[in-house]
Amino acid sequence: MKRVVIIPLVVLLLAGVGCETKQKGPTNLSVGRSKLIDSGNALEAVDHLEKAEQEEVNKLEPRALLVIAYSHGLSTGSASSHGVEAKFKNQRKQRIQELTEPEIKQILQILSTPSRVQKDGLQALVDKGPEVSVIILDSLIKGRYPALHANFTEMLIQIGPGGLDLVLAKLTDETTPSAVKVKLVQVLAGIGDAKAIDALKTVHSGTSEVDLAMEINTTLYQLGEESYKQDIINGLSHSDVAVRRAAAKAMVNISDVPSKTLIAGLKDTDSEVVASLVKALEVHRDADAVDELVNILIGGLSKDPKQAAIDTLDVYGQNKLARGLAKRITMLLTGGTVGDADNRLHLVQLLKREPFVKQIQVTELYDNLEFKLYEYHKEKEESELVKTSIKQLLDALQ
Repeated sequence: MKRVVIIPLVVLLLAGVGCETKQKGPTNLSVGRSKLIDSGNALEAVDHLEKAEQEEVNKLEPRALLVIAYSHGLSTGSASSHGVEAKFKNQRKQRIQELTEPEIKQILQILSTPSRVQKDGLQALVDKGPEVSVIILDSLIKGRYPALHANFTEMLIQIGPGGLDLVLAKLTDETTPSAVKVKLVQVLAGIGDAKAIDALKTVHSGTSEVDLAMEINTTLYQLGEESYKQDIINGLSHSDVAVRRAAAKAMVNISDVPSKTLIAGLKDTDSEVVASLVKALEVHRDADAVDELVNILIGGLSKDPKQAAIDTLDVYGQNKLARGLAKRITMLLTGGTVGDADNRLHLVQLLKREPFVKQIQVTELYDNLEFKLYEYHKEKEESELVKTSIKQLLDALQ
């Protein structure tokens, strides 16, 4: 009886030893994926992914990752610095040409999570050309890869005229959602091909969506149809914010737009509208805009219009349209009436621009703004971030 029991035990022990000899630990696919996506190390990733391509039964993921890896290695220059640039270029070109629909979708899935390789991976798909347009358009309509929808518009623009017919087909398709049509009109504006005019007019005449109509107005104007100019200007006072945003964005390209209309629009409560109008006023310059631009810096809007206001006032300073503004901003800053530290920081950032540094320097004999800033920095300012920025300004004034 004992011998009968011992033999199965020995067999089980031997089987256990055999299991121990099987490979354990991470696979080449998991290591390569991690090195590429998590670390951005294309060279080491390629070594593992090339092995994974041979080892894996399902080769979809390693092939998709390799397209991204070769692209990232070339973009960062690491392929060149390690003497494998020619290999990476050849492999990237060949693999992009051979990309299948499942591989394209796999790349999109991988790139849906933000990473340092996302831009290079998306560029590889752009380089594939119009075949990718089909998948992008379908994904927009069906809501796939939502994290990439903001990228899809630019990708379609980069693919350009090669994908134009596909975009026009979806634009004129009655089943395409209005929100997607708005994006497609923006794509057509980016491509800038007059071939789109007839389709745009057809959609315009058949839509009741005011935001879509305004996007079409601005694109048709950009394509040379100047009769839409007044409709766009009128859109700045529309009750629908999407209409105002589209109209405001177009103002930078509208010829001979009344600057008073732009200045009046700066009182809008929407940050996106105001930021676009501020950028337009950098082109359509008017010294009367200075007061409202300063109000934006100390108002309650978001960061974007404030940064735009700094840039526009900088241009005004360079062109002698903001005389005495450095004194006004200094007194505003040091007067203690700007309670928000972020707004005070924006005021200092404006003073650090070259035209206003010069204005401060020339006031030494009569206003001595530099000393006022020094005293304020030393005795009153409580925000360390603002104090640091003022210190940088004072250093620049030396």
